[in-house]
Amino acid sequence: MRTSLKKSLAGVTVLACCAFARATDVTIHLNSTEPISRNTMKYQCDGQGSKMGLPAGIFSVEYINGAGNSLAIVPVAGHSLIFANVTSGSGARYAAGSYIWWEAGGRGVTFSSDSIAGTMTSECHRAE
Repeated sequence: MRTSLKKSLAGVTVLACCAFARATDVTIHLNSTEPISRNTMKYQCDGQGSKMGLPAGIFSVEYINGAGNSLAIVPVAGHSLIFANVTSGSGARYAAGSYIWWEAGGRGVTFSSDSIAGTMTSECHRAE
């Protein structure tokens, strides 16, 4: 009896987790008359990028700008992470949690992450 109850509870837990794991659309309302621009660029990173969670081949990053906001949506570990623009000495630098996506004006893109194990870095470039 106890074994079958445990199996039933485990099955319900798995079903509940799967139900919440599906994709969700998010809408962000910005109060501004400034137009919103959306641009999608394709990138490919070195082998270190896939170890850090970036796709192994060519992938897309969407940039959304407007109303004083600059965002980059980058695929990391199978999820779309929303990076917000942060202060940078040069280029466009975006942050999401422990990740940095830094497009340094014509020199390519650096993707980095700080963790307990230290800083990991991947060099990326635009792909056509």
